[in-house]
Amino acid sequence: MLSTKDLVKVAMMTTLIIILGLIPAIPLGFVPVPIVLQNLGVMLAGLILGGKKGTLSILLFLVIGLFLPVFSGSRTTVPVLMGPSAGYVLAWLFVPLVFALLYRSWLARYRSLAFLAIFISGVLLVDLLGTIWLAVYTDMPLTRSLVASLVFIPGDTIKAVIATALAVSYKDSFLNTNN
Repeated sequence: MLSTKDLVKVAMMTTLIIILGLIPAIPLGFVPVPIVLQNLGVMLAGLILGGKKGTLSILLFLVIGLFLPVFSGSRTTVPVLMGPSAGYVLAWLFVPLVFALLYRSWLARYRSLAFLAIFISGVLLVDLLGTIWLAVYTDMPLTRSLVASLVFIPGDTIKAVIATALAVSYKDSFLNTNN
């Protein structure tokens, strides 16, 4: 059972992800998936809340999206999950869990390496799963989809650096506690 404090943290992180959705997406002409800032919030959920609470925050975001347009472009969950972005969005659910697993297993001694764990879970994992779905959805060859998705790596890497810097400086984050 989550404490009231934990529930508030989950709700606040969900709110941050929703707020980041208010920033317009950047459409790309050669791939039908836009660049969004909401994945920065997903990375922060993993870094600040940890595996279980971070995943709960993202799940809450997806549930709210069933009823309200919380995704970039004022979209709701169902159209997003029926489109080319579905693989990326569903991969968001795994970011906090994979991050927490990586961090606890081999990075906990070196807090400064938290970036590596969030890069693997928040950038590489999301982009790989998103790319696979993109190839299936668009009938694009996987290699072509992988090449097209390389455009997301630089921006997602910058978001991972920002998320790590914010989480390291936040005293109650998963990185700074024994959660």
